[in-house]
Amino acid sequence: MRGPALGVVESSSVARGIVVADAALKRSPALLVHSRATSGGKHLTILEGGVAEIDEAMAAARAAVGDRIVDSVLLAAADAQVWPMLGAPISPSDWTDDETAEAVAIVETRTVCAAIAAADAAVKCADVIVRDVRFAVDLAGKAYFTLTGDLDAIGASAQAARDAAGDRLVELEVIAQPAPELRGRLFR
Repeated sequence: MRGPALGVVESSSVARGIVVADAALKRSPALLVHSRATSGGKHLTILEGGVAEIDEAMAAARAAVGDRIVDSVLLAAADAQVWPMLGAPISPSDWTDDETAEAVAIVETRTVCAAIAAADAAVKCADVIVRDVRFAVDLAGKAYFTLTGDLDAIGASAQAARDAAGDRLVELEVIAQPAPELRGRLFR
């Protein structure tokens, strides 16, 4: 069991990002999941714990990051499919023969925080599966993930992801009945 709360701060400076992690951990007994540099000289601080602990940690993190903030997200009850995403990159399990995967959505965001928020909203809205995840590394700081499910579920989850990402969304594409040669191999 993870969390239940998740907090992420994305900063434009690696050095400041480490200060952010330190400030958050000194303020709260949150668990540090990751403190890592990403493409474009950004830094991700990812924390988990109880809701009150993450609220406190995020308050300290936001104060410490100052004008170096790129984005942040706080999820009081992150969905079970979000937690494995934090270990990105994640290559999807083979869904070539998964008959329930009649459609796929590809969600690309400007920030990692936007991808996490969009994925959480998408999987809470409909019966879909997060498949492929990439966060910031070799993407100029952007992030993307894919979802599979039946066409109606993908339509609903895509709208939820779009709403959650807001102006941080780069592109969201839906493919109904992906070509057999593409199924399960979108990025290989």
